[in-house]
Amino acid sequence: MICLPTSENIVKVGTFLYDETVLCDLCIVFSPVRFGTGDYEDPPEVCDDVEIDTYYVWFGSTVARGHYNAGGGGWTSLAEAVASVECRPGFGKSVVWFE
Repeated sequence: MICLPTSENIVKVGTFLYDETVLCDLCIVFSPVRFGTGDYEDPPEVCDDVEIDTYYVWFGSTVARGHYNAGGGGWTSLAEAVASVECRPGFGKSVVWFE
């Protein structure tokens, strides 16, 4: 399970269908930091954290509602994050956002 950091703000929530049958949670969070890899072998622009508005997507577990076990992203706008979710093969068309 991934716990969402308290310093991040959830800006959009929804659901998607995994394998066309399993209802899973989904959220997009805002962070004032784009997190770097921390890997010293990466160039500084990839390795280091950068203070810039960033949006991350978190995907809910297929076996436990309310638990997030996958995430990623690093989009510069909410619109980009939403678009990345909605175009994902396999479940993008099943995404339902709550207003």
